[in-house]
Amino acid sequence: MKNRLYSVLLANVVILVACSDSSVDASSSTPESNAKQPNVVFILADDMGFGDIGYNGSEIATPHLDQLARGGMTLARNYVYPVCSPTRAALLSGQNPLHHGITGPIADYASLPPDLKIMPEYFKELGYQTHMVGKWHLGLTETNAWPTAKGFDSYYGFLGGWIDFYTHVFAGGLDWQRNGVSIREEGHATDLFTREALNIIESRHVNQPFLLYLAYNAPHSPLQHPPDYSGLNNFPEVSDRSVYAEMVTHMDANIGSIVASLEEQGILEETIVVFSSDNGGALGLGANNGDLRGGKRTSLEGGLRVPGLISWSDHIEPGSTLEQQIAVHDWLPTLLDAVGGNASAVADPYGQSMWAAIAEGAQVDRNIHVMGAQSDRAVFDWPWKLVYIKANESGDESYQLYNVVDDPFEKTDRAAEYPEMTASLTAKMKSMPISDINRLEPEFNNSPRYYPRGVPTHDLRHEESREPWAEAAIGPRD
Repeated sequence: MKNRLYSVLLANVVILVACSDSSVDASSSTPESNAKQPNVVFILADDMGFGDIGYNGSEIATPHLDQLARGGMTLARNYVYPVCSPTRAALLSGQNPLHHGITGPIADYASLPPDLKIMPEYFKELGYQTHMVGKWHLGLTETNAWPTAKGFDSYYGFLGGWIDFYTHVFAGGLDWQRNGVSIREEGHATDLFTREALNIIESRHVNQPFLLYLAYNAPHSPLQHPPDYSGLNNFPEVSDRSVYAEMVTHMDANIGSIVASLEEQGILEETIVVFSSDNGGALGLGANNGDLRGGKRTSLEGGLRVPGLISWSDHIEPGSTLEQQIAVHDWLPTLLDAVGGNASAVADPYGQSMWAAIAEGAQVDRNIHVMGAQSDRAVFDWPWKLVYIKANESGDESYQLYNVVDDPFEKTDRAAEYPEMTASLTAKMKSMPISDINRLEPEFNNSPRYYPRGVPTHDLRHEESREPWAEAAIGPRD
């Protein structure tokens, strides 16, 4: 089952994150490791809905992601948290972010717990080079929680929840840096991230495997026209949906460049490639979650179930589909298993390795687990899912029970039919330990558009009105 796209995904574990063309330090003292270990490239999209990828029937053109799926495995039931920071924390730690009070987008004054061990630290112990490009959103002002303080050999990108794709400004301050130092560069964020990722691949230590975490901010708002239109999407007029679609197709083309570089370097078959969105699509901002109910910020299927795929030549069956559930906190133990590490080394794991299911088709018994954000929660006892529907203006709230295999669109509440299961899962949800630390986003980050009134939304440019974020966090230097 020789497939070059597939090998790219798994042979090398690469996490794709927004990057610019930075220099990779070839003098790094990272120890050499077994050359047979695959590279890992993990690519994370931002706010991309279940119905926004070609292989799920979207009208949006995603030819490169579709090709990766054909050469690897589609993740039919790929689950994440319903907002960005919890998903990113779960991905990197293998733990449940709710335990750490990360129940929503992290504020500028909060961060990952400083003693929390995360993915690059585990991979460095296996001899990997570790690089991150793109959106962090796990700590903006606490420098001990920045990527290079958490095990990444290099970091290029932004720390906050969003930026202007062109000016790289977040909430009035420049949020664009390399290894802790702000830089001013011209260019679209998606293109700059890709350029950085390509430089990392081409400048890598050839005797060491690498982990690349590439976290694009597309197609998250602000909805801004990409530099060039693809000609692949057919929309009658400019709208949020048409601009969003071009942002997705533009990102897809950049992912195609990453895959092409892996092939040109002769390491596609030695690389594990994973792609996922960080949460369901924001329905008011151009996204589409197909027939799934709900969207971003909800714990209904439209908020938690997102597009995903994994590829690795000769290890994953081309054109296959994983029908079992895989959750974002499963990726750390799963990837450690895939590269020959020890999945049981993950500290206080909430996730479980799904590598046997991916590589061998084994049926994995899923642990009961709680996912969600803020007051929207869901608890899974596969294939059952209990959803807490928070109070409305009338004060009503409810717990609804669904079999999400038989009823993926959550049309039939089975709570009254199965009262004992409902009571048991409700108790499980209520007993979930949740830190009371306030790690939520500041008020200025709650606007759905981030646009001032009267400005043509898709042509808006956010300008600087304060000190750059990195220097403000570091403070005066002697």
